[in-house]
Amino acid sequence: MQNKPHKVVILALFVIVLAGYAFMAVKFPLAYIWATYEDLLGEWAQTYFFLAAAILSVLVALRDRRYRWFFALLAVACSYVVLEEISWGQRIFGYSTPDFLKSRNLQGEANLHNLFTGPHNTLLKDLISLAVSLALIGYGLIYPLLRTFKWKIALWADRIGIAAPPLVLWPFFTVAAYFELKPLSFNEAEIAELLIAMALAFTASLYHLLMRCDLSSEDSPAFGKRVLILSTTVFVLAGITTAGFYSVPEKQSRIDGRIERGMEKFARRYERYDRCDIANKLYTILLLKEPDRTYLMRKMAACYRELGRMPEFEKSVARAIETDLKIYAKDPWRASVNQSLVRSYKLAGNDEKAQAHLTEAMQIGRDRIADYPGSPKAAYSFARTLKLAGQREEALQYFTRAYEMDRTSSKYRKAYYSALASANR
Repeated sequence: MQNKPHKVVILALFVIVLAGYAFMAVKFPLAYIWATYEDLLGEWAQTYFFLAAAILSVLVALRDRRYRWFFALLAVACSYVVLEEISWGQRIFGYSTPDFLKSRNLQGEANLHNLFTGPHNTLLKDLISLAVSLALIGYGLIYPLLRTFKWKIALWADRIGIAAPPLVLWPFFTVAAYFELKPLSFNEAEIAELLIAMALAFTASLYHLLMRCDLSSEDSPAFGKRVLILSTTVFVLAGITTAGFYSVPEKQSRIDGRIERGMEKFARRYERYDRCDIANKLYTILLLKEPDRTYLMRKMAACYRELGRMPEFEKSVARAIETDLKIYAKDPWRASVNQSLVRSYKLAGNDEKAQAHLTEAMQIGRDRIADYPGSPKAAYSFARTLKLAGQREEALQYFTRAYEMDRTSSKYRKAYYSALASANR
């Protein structure tokens, strides 16, 4: 890399970003959530890199005839991504999602891409991810490599105006392609989006620099300097925007709720990777906010058992049962408290009492369905009981029924897609 400082800068940025995410995931799970969740640091960095790519692409398209159509198309694509990332202004101005999108969008937001993708696994989502991964490999690695060795097909592509990214960006494109397939189920697709945004912004920046300075190649100290300035500016802006959003009470409340839900998801993910120590740290934080949530007590108990800490396991299970029995004493006809007691008694190893409350929950569910056949709430509650009883096909029928009766409910939507995914396994 002698006399090529831009390569040192770009590869250093790649290593810093990737190592930073890895370090946060292992040591600071809350920081990792802040770096991968919506309205927070990582997503705002993506947005600003895509915005930079769009602006620079417009500038190149206005002056460079050879690559005009390519950068015009890239500008449109990056602008679309920016608008989708901010849900067409919804995240900034906070307007309600139109009913048409609310009933069809997998995340209930004012954007288009979640009509097809979102937090739930679907065949279409997997096919789109695969197509994106192949495109990233083709454009970010194979094309610049063939162009470097002057293969005819690459030279032809260049002649018709397809701008090749600098070869030094291949780690960004290839790692992004791998993460797009979500092999770790750890929000790594968000890291992929950041890497893609950085690579496209750096590519557009290079061609803008070549156009302005009449350089013949990327091998210029000016390119490394431009990349460093651009990256520093984007991350500073992302930090300022995140802080600005968090300072607004309404937005802060929404972000805090999103972080809490993220903590639950990541705690379960850490469990899957046998890191119950980290999972329990997250569950402890959540229990301080919601001290009566028996779900969290059971999750902590399961982690304690996995860690071999049996006294804490028994204490957590007993606390969960005691909390639910207080509610049960006041309202024994609540299906949800019977469902919770089934789970708690099963965890404690008391199958007899677990079965008794399951039978009670089933009867409550059937009675509610008979009394309120048009109620999505009754259908959803009965579906949860059927799922608890291991009757997955019947549960899917009632989750579908609840979702079809109220497509605007994110809770019913999520339950439906989760049950559908389970039934297809």
